Amino acid sequence: MIEPIDPSRAEPVADGRAGTTFGPEERAAVAAQSAIAAPTVPRFRELLPSLLRALGRFALAALVPVLTFYVAFRLGGPVVGIACGMALSLTALLIQLRRLGRLDPIVLVPMGLILVQGGLALAFGSVDLYLAAPIVENTLWGIVLVGSVVLKRPLVRVIAGELGLIPVQFVGSPMLARALDTVTVAWGVGAFVKAGVRLWLLSMLTLEPFLAAITLFHFALNGSLLAFSFWWPLRAARRAGATSSGAASSG
Repeated sequence: MIEPIDPSRAEPVADGRAGTTFGPEERAAVAAQSAIAAPTVPRFRELLPSLLRALGRFALAALVPVLTFYVAFRLGGPVVGIACGMALSLTALLIQLRRLGRLDPIVLVPMGLILVQGGLALAFGSVDLYLAAPIVENTLWGIVLVGSVVLKRPLVRVIAGELGLIPVQFVGSPMLARALDTVTVAWGVGAFVKAGVRLWLLSMLTLEPFLAAITLFHFALNGSLLAFSFWWPLRAARRAGATSSGAASSG
């Protein structure tokens, strides 16, 4: 989520003490110490390639299962469509699980929900039940994400720490911790919004307009949340770096 960059590109941080005057040599020394000691943070535009790759993965994850379900549904009927949609979703999750190299609940829970809810949809041959199943999953994720913040174990912060995504110099930063808490709440609220919008669209639209509308909505919401997840912690890390530089120079 936050990646260190080349220290040679770091900008010196000016001294922030009011009423303090430094000579040219002292100012140069303070600037040099700040440039060496201060953690460097990439700018948002430097992470745009990573953000665009992530958006591409989100787009594929949203579009491919929908297209697979719809084509199979039109060619073979509800049971074939549901079975193909389930098979593709489970395959994608299995690939993700293999990449992680461990039994991660973040992957196992959706797999279990797909099997249970998809199995029910297959048993009843109900397309509506199949399309409504993500409402339960999104609601559960909303509860888990928001609940993790209430319990002082914000899921995004915990995962980022376990995967080593937080540079060492920022591990103890209260500003970054609060930013990751905010990101966790944002994804939790987003999950509740997804559940509500899906239920509303499902009750209002026929199959084809529903599939188009829900796909576009998910892409727009996930893209916005993903961009926020990059920008907000970067902003906090930059502020934390400026604060630590000011403290170092005042010492």
